[in-house]
Amino acid sequence: MIIIITDTNVFIDLIQSGALDYFFQLPYDIRTTDLVMEEVKLPEQQSMLEKFRSDGRLTVLELDAGEIRAALELQTQTALNRITDRSVLLKAIHLQCLVLSGDGALRKECERRGLRVHGSIWVIREIWQAGFGDKEILSVMLDELKHNSRLPGHELEKLRREITGDNA
Repeated sequence: MIIIITDTNVFIDLIQSGALDYFFQLPYDIRTTDLVMEEVKLPEQQSMLEKFRSDGRLTVLELDAGEIRAALELQTQTALNRITDRSVLLKAIHLQCLVLSGDGALRKECERRGLRVHGSIWVIREIWQAGFGDKEILSVMLDELKHNSRLPGHELEKLRREITGDNA
């Protein structure tokens, strides 16, 4: 099974778009770090993620003091200022796994290191290709993602056209 490690902003996108339940139905081994979990601040969002942790569909990787130090000392060519991003990168390097992130610097660093990296739009595509959700549900998810200014609008619209079959 393919291992995926997810950062905070992808979780937030999936929660806000209504895609989180579908994401955890995909055939992936989904992981994150304890630092990412701590960064999710809203209680309702915390409880949504905790539900998947409790039922075993989300593995939370705990970093000990040595790993936190290693994450902070990790040599990068991009400005990874947040320890959460560094924790995801450190674990991704160790696991040699796919990374889900919307953070530009983390994505560039992953690519530089030869790690596969995708974002929230990729997740919606995976949900669609797995046959979860109908066109209307997927369109609503994409509409919700449009509110996120860091996501490329043209990619959202491209996926919408693929899903709805509208090639105009």
